[in-house]
Amino acid sequence: MKGITGTFIDEITWDIPSQNWGFADWRRDLDAMQRIGIDTLIVIRGGLRDRCTFPSKVVGWNTDYDFAGFLFEEASLRGMDVFFGAYDTASSFDGREVHWRDEFAINKPFIEEVIVRYGDYASFKGWYICQEFGQIHTGARELFMAIGSLCRERTPDKKTLISPFYPSRLLYPKNPLSPDAFAEQWLDALRGIDVIDFCAFQDGTAPLAELGAYVKAARRVCDETGITLWNNVETFSRDFPIKFPPLDFQILREKLRHSDPFAAKHITFEFSHFMSPNSVYPAARNLYARYVETYCPEEAGVT
Repeated sequence: MKGITGTFIDEITWDIPSQNWGFADWRRDLDAMQRIGIDTLIVIRGGLRDRCTFPSKVVGWNTDYDFAGFLFEEASLRGMDVFFGAYDTASSFDGREVHWRDEFAINKPFIEEVIVRYGDYASFKGWYICQEFGQIHTGARELFMAIGSLCRERTPDKKTLISPFYPSRLLYPKNPLSPDAFAEQWLDALRGIDVIDFCAFQDGTAPLAELGAYVKAARRVCDETGITLWNNVETFSRDFPIKFPPLDFQILREKLRHSDPFAAKHITFEFSHFMSPNSVYPAARNLYARYVETYCPEEAGVT
């Protein structure tokens, strides 16, 4: 069974707390990632609302803290790949339609700013289109096409990644889509879009008992649209009233078992909070230990 070889980096946190790490803390965590075979870093969003991961004229984020530059530099030194997240207004979807023109309008200068600042780094291998959907609403296809086409036009050597939801009864209790219906909807959305290279559906958005059927359907979607299927194995739990504790290791094993036959690569949301030996959560440190014992026994006892 394949292990986890990629992780999102969530420096601009949305619904999980900041760990307030400095660069030395991040270097230590990158070391821990490498020890278990993680070679791919996905910055989940380069900018969010009025915040940014670097000093940005486009966003108006005036700071001397350049986390993006630090990450590109460290990844280049370590031979790791970086997929850099686009900008997210946090208001692209109103429950009916996706306001893709507004997202594109700010992402166009934002992506250009990222290219000027970081385009020459060897680690810069791709883009993450950070607007995430479960069911396809009006404008979602247009958003994927617009931002994906911009990234492809400006950086034809770089790949693009998306990470949508499974539209199961967990997220859509009133109108879930079965695996077959999900596949048909996403086939309609992605067919003919040749600017998306990788798609990693979030495995925690499907019930564990139904995950295999959804991943199999996702593989069909990707095979028929020429996209490579990755798996976003969530290492946090959605099943508790608090947001969000690290996942139980036995559930992690089961999720990997269900997805492994269909996905080319496992990435996670998200190593540093929920699976790292350096996390502020003791349960995350324990999850790392159990993972190492099972998937990387040669690293057992190394911290």
